[in-house]
Amino acid sequence: MMISLFFACLSLIGTIVTSIQALLTWRFRRNERPFVARLRGRQAVFVSILKPVCGLDDELEENLISFTRLRGIRHEVIISAEEWSDPALEIAHRVMRDYPHAPFRVVVDPGSCAGVVNRKAERLIAAARAATGDILFISDSNVRVGPDDLAATLAAFDDVRAGCVSNLFTGSGARTLGATLESLHLLGFVVPGAVLAATANMPCVVGKSMAISRKALEAIGGFERFRRTLAEDQAIGLAVREAGFAVVLSPVVIRNVVIDRTAKRAIDRQVRWNKIRYAFSHRLYAAELMLNPFVFAMLATIAAPARFGLLPIVVAVIRILQLALLNRSTAAELRWRQLAVTPLLDLVMFYAWAVPFFSNRVTWRGYEARIGRGTELLEHAA
Repeated sequence: MMISLFFACLSLIGTIVTSIQALLTWRFRRNERPFVARLRGRQAVFVSILKPVCGLDDELEENLISFTRLRGIRHEVIISAEEWSDPALEIAHRVMRDYPHAPFRVVVDPGSCAGVVNRKAERLIAAARAATGDILFISDSNVRVGPDDLAATLAAFDDVRAGCVSNLFTGSGARTLGATLESLHLLGFVVPGAVLAATANMPCVVGKSMAISRKALEAIGGFERFRRTLAEDQAIGLAVREAGFAVVLSPVVIRNVVIDRTAKRAIDRQVRWNKIRYAFSHRLYAAELMLNPFVFAMLATIAAPARFGLLPIVVAVIRILQLALLNRSTAAELRWRQLAVTPLLDLVMFYAWAVPFFSNRVTWRGYEARIGRGTELLEHAA
């Protein structure tokens, strides 16, 4: 009885915490309107948009085309690849031919060939060398934006203390179970987690879409400092804060296009992200288990089915409603049948949460490595 009551209490606490996160996100997103209204003055700075590419992401061409329609900023787009044979460059050149007015450039650099390195950081290093902007805006190749999204995001730099600004982002276009799980994870965990961290004045930077001033980048030693860091985005955010600049979360939501994923690939990605957070802080990571009330409800029911038989149903309904609120507040456009997968997501998250305690190995972009403290990339031990 005591065990079932213990699990039931953990489920109640987790349900309260995740509900608070959803409400905080809804309130945070309400700040987007005055944020967007402050678009004046964006023409005063020049922005270099750094777009690392590696292979073909879902709807890559449409993603790139969205950057030909930007308004309110003076900018260039630097597409950075490791080799000329990368199939992403064929798409990039087609977009450049179809939209000759768009200020696109291509940079190809093999980067370092010694040891284990973060290949995205290598792409950023090469792009930054060619960039001329006062602000460097990092944008992954699976990101799609609206015409005013970047101008609205850069409004944060009106505050002279700002050194780094990152966006909220949600999954877009999911058609398979794996893509749905990934989109739900972004919506139900990544988005409210970033808002909660910002509320607590803690840097939480995801490099899917983030900007850094050249002054701040120079102060932290450039992208070269993060060549062997897997989570270069969060490490950059922490370094910017340590250098005396403000790290800002923008309420502007951009789209991470994820259409076709296998469930295994979606789970593997989640496990890799978990290992990254575990490497930064074991204690904070362990506390994340409290964000999974559905699993505790299931355990309470298993321990005392007669007493807590309805608890998983109640918690599942509340979790789905939480995701529905997040879906509405971020305009993520997930359908109800996709939101109904939330209980399955919670079970997957419980499994993924446990993995980092037993393994620090990652496979990413074609190579294997181990993750050290602060997500330092270490040689893979056979």
